[in-house]
Amino acid sequence: MKKVILFNFNGTIVNTKLLAIDIFNEIAKKQGYKKISEEEVLHLSTLSIRDRCKTLNVPIYKMPLVGIAIKRRYQTFIPNLTPVLEISEMLKELKKQGYKLGFLTSNKKDATNKFLINNSINIFNYSHYTFNPFSKSKDISVFLKNNKLKKEEVIYIGDELRDIKAAKKNGLLCVGVAWGYDSLDLLKTGDADFVAKQPKDILDILSGA
Repeated sequence: MKKVILFNFNGTIVNTKLLAIDIFNEIAKKQGYKKISEEEVLHLSTLSIRDRCKTLNVPIYKMPLVGIAIKRRYQTFIPNLTPVLEISEMLKELKKQGYKLGFLTSNKKDATNKFLINNSINIFNYSHYTFNPFSKSKDISVFLKNNKLKKEEVIYIGDELRDIKAAKKNGLLCVGVAWGYDSLDLLKTGDADFVAKQPKDILDILSGA
């Protein structure tokens, strides 16, 4: 039986990083936080969420609220965003090879469906929607339970250190991808089972997993 490949959505499948930064800067201007300059983006990707908060003068306890506010604001943009370069081809190849595909997201269902249809990748077998973008460990657990899947049947793919930690906590094999929110070096601190530098690497990884 082919495994289920479960993707984190934003940052892994769809490019949301620059949009999230723009919206954060709007919030920062109103709340008195430090805005993110173009020159700081790469450096921030190497930092933990806690250290990013320190750098941007955001109280750590407010970060979940800031994350939810960002997600809420960019829902209107989601349908018209583009997938990560070459991710569509990779997804279709996985489907062709017999894998079942799923995703976790805190996006709204309607916006997500429009994005998938607009980009001709409405090919997922499973989906899990959540309100809180900071509840990934619980979301993975609920996803497994709701779909009656064993941890050995699922491989998780995400772009952030917290993706790796959530997958590990649930006993899943996991792949960290280097094209999203967190840097390759930061992803490696979470002991991901595999790291993909570009979407086609996932095909090679799964062929040997």
